[in-house]
Amino acid sequence: MSLESLSQPLRANGILPLALTLMIGLSGCGQEKSGAPDRLESQVESLEMLEPDCTSPDQCASVTIQREVFSDQAALNDAIYQQMLTQLQGSGESPDAPLDSLEKVAQKFLDDAAAVTVSSAAQWQLTGEAKQLARRGDVLTVEIDSYLYTGGAHGMPVSRWLNWDLANETLLALNDVIAPGQEDAFWKLAQAAHGQWLDAQQVDKNFRENWPFARTEDFRLTDDGLILLYGVYTLGPYSMGEVELTIPSEQVDSVLRERFR
Repeated sequence: MSLESLSQPLRANGILPLALTLMIGLSGCGQEKSGAPDRLESQVESLEMLEPDCTSPDQCASVTIQREVFSDQAALNDAIYQQMLTQLQGSGESPDAPLDSLEKVAQKFLDDAAAVTVSSAAQWQLTGEAKQLARRGDVLTVEIDSYLYTGGAHGMPVSRWLNWDLANETLLALNDVIAPGQEDAFWKLAQAAHGQWLDAQQVDKNFRENWPFARTEDFRLTDDGLILLYGVYTLGPYSMGEVELTIPSEQVDSVLRERFR
């Protein structure tokens, strides 16, 4: 039976407009839902461990890990967890099989600290933290920091930026936001930003030769442009810390996919 035939008695009673409006409204509800949540709820999970029989925490090997866990975002939480596992195990460069839990990573670190001789022992320290850094549209950026100290002049800090597409529930790599065929143009812009950074540091020719431009996979999108992140020892000595290069939006928009401009 057609809507027209159904509408005859209703039209006579003057209730067709309301009935049809209600039907159309109900049928359209599902079509307007967005894949990305407007707001993210989260809580922080912490793991703290000290070496056995520790009587003075300031003098003991320690592990402190904090991780922001997002509600109803299982895939995102898993991606963060996996990145932390990799990062806290030396980026997977260890000859041993990678461990599959943060608790195991922490315990192995304390075991390794206990195995060193007393004369060479230091206050070993391993820390990790994952937290929301920024959100722009459907792209959430999570900063994952780690710090490893096993003696010597200083420890080794590492920061990574994990970009998550909330609409499609997937990781975003740098190549995912660059428009097809624009990779070379993008890196030329990045190299120009590096040149401007070198000028601002007022470094000499020797520095420029010893610390040349390099590519990175760590980035985040802002209203002012795209920022690239470089770890210590990448574009300069340890004392310079991490380096951020910004490609202004008026330059980078031309080489990005439309949805990321």
